[in-house]
Amino acid sequence: MTGKKKKKDDNFNYSKTESFENLETVQKMALSKKGKDDEINPDISIFLKAEELKGKLCGLYSEKEKTSSHINIMGSVKIDGKDLKINVGETPDAQQQDN
Repeated sequence: MTGKKKKKDDNFNYSKTESFENLETVQKMALSKKGKDDEINPDISIFLKAEELKGKLCGLYSEKEKTSSHINIMGSVKIDGKDLKINVGETPDAQQQDN
């Protein structure tokens, strides 16, 4: 690192603890928000967003991993010489069109 860049990096330290504490402050502010006539009117959406961010910070939530699986496709079954249409799953052509 160059001297100038290192100096900037040394001046920027932000910890998980600081972030967590700031999110707690935001939550308290959201719950004590006042509306018209100075009545307490909590902003639950802000409270919940801060809660979500705190959870992510602690590793409680993770992005869903995309997984793939095989799908069994069954169009029809013959029983006693008669076709019984079941149509379970999608045909491979339909799957490719959706993507």
